[in-house]
Amino acid sequence: MAIGIRTGCLKLDWIEGLHAAAALGFDTLEADVRPDYRNQPLWREEGREALRQALADSGCAMRSLCIGALWSISPASSDPAVRSQAVDLIADAARRAATVGARWILVPITPGGEDVDPETNVSRWLEALRTAAPVARDSGITLCVENVGRGCGRSAAELIRLVDGTASPAVQAYYDMGNAVAFGFDPCAEIRTLGARIAIVHVKDHADRLGDGDVPIAACLRALRAIGYTGDLVFETNPTRDPPRAATYNLGYLRGVLAALDSTPAGVAS
Repeated sequence: MAIGIRTGCLKLDWIEGLHAAAALGFDTLEADVRPDYRNQPLWREEGREALRQALADSGCAMRSLCIGALWSISPASSDPAVRSQAVDLIADAARRAATVGARWILVPITPGGEDVDPETNVSRWLEALRTAAPVARDSGITLCVENVGRGCGRSAAELIRLVDGTASPAVQAYYDMGNAVAFGFDPCAEIRTLGARIAIVHVKDHADRLGDGDVPIAACLRALRAIGYTGDLVFETNPTRDPPRAATYNLGYLRGVLAALDSTPAGVAS
């Protein structure tokens, strides 16, 4: 499994983040698309060129993007203009992400607002995903809906409703084991329920360091292996006051857990 880290965990921009992630030993960097996305590298020709150069120079890949801008530009908004902008952003991000070798786009299932009821949230999200999915498919990108706290995709069942309701191979799940625990769900059970719908995974713990919190990381990794998952594991960890040091510790911890699983005979709990 390739191991990646988000730009926010390093407190760096995309270009600096690629070099730092590579120097720390990560395989890939997940870049956050902010509300001012038009000023970010993928939306400027010179930025795309700088990004391609950084990818080549660092040897670090950028296999996933997170459209964090959807927290302020939601497809479930009560404003039709905002909904339209959100769908355009998702489709445009898919086209642009493909030009730098990305494979997955994290799509946080954001709420439309206090005036939007739960079923309307779901129906608007399904409409948005169905509209953007063909663009993503044609671009070789998978849109990955994540279990986040304030939308209509907190649980495995809710993610399945969105993934299966879109009925496109270009829409899958981005599973966050830490979020599941925070919402009171059993992440191992949810991983088994989602199965092959999981395209990519966030690793986090509710502590400054992996292994110090309440997330059963080793058990989640065993569950992922049991469903045949071989995709990326991306850190969404606490940067602390010293992001490189925190990232280095967490990378060593996760590699240790993976090595222990590799050395454990099939059917034996580690």
